[in-house]
Amino acid sequence: MNLNKIDFDELLKSINFNEYFVEATFQFNLMMKLVNIVDESNIFPERNIEYYGLDSKNYTKKIIDIVLGNEKGFNIAIELKMPMNGQVPEQMYSFVKDIRFLEELKASRKFNRCYLLTITNDHNFWSGQINNGIYPYFRENKILTGRIEKPTGGNKKFFKISGKYEINWKIYDNDFKYFIIEI
Repeated sequence: MNLNKIDFDELLKSINFNEYFVEATFQFNLMMKLVNIVDESNIFPERNIEYYGLDSKNYTKKIIDIVLGNEKGFNIAIELKMPMNGQVPEQMYSFVKDIRFLEELKASRKFNRCYLLTITNDHNFWSGQINNGIYPYFRENKILTGRIEKPTGGNKKFFKISGKYEINWKIYDNDFKYFIIEI
């Protein structure tokens, strides 16, 4: 089992998203595909970070959608997003939250690789009239880095993104697009 050779683009393309409308089904089907690559005893859904000796009070989130690991301590953290019900700016901010969380996991040195896998059929994530605030990161390939403020709610919540990430939407089919970010 070589965790270095997982092609997440190919895995996503092998799932029929036209039949699924919730993130839990996305998670389940991705794990079913991963079983063909990774021994099932090394796939852990909904894994609490405290399992890795991390104090959840010091992290943006405490549950990782999927962890792939092996007996040598090589771990991959995967966060999934499949927004299907609008709330575009809030969901964009949720993507940023997951990126921040994955940066924290990577900095902990408990995870060798971290990925955010996002797929949606809502064109408002990659196109639209509004191109200020959070939108340019997802619609204009503006580099996602630094202080990213919550786009709604009036209070000045924000996440500080250390790395530099470009959101490159890829075509899945006529309805869906996806992007993958490696931290």
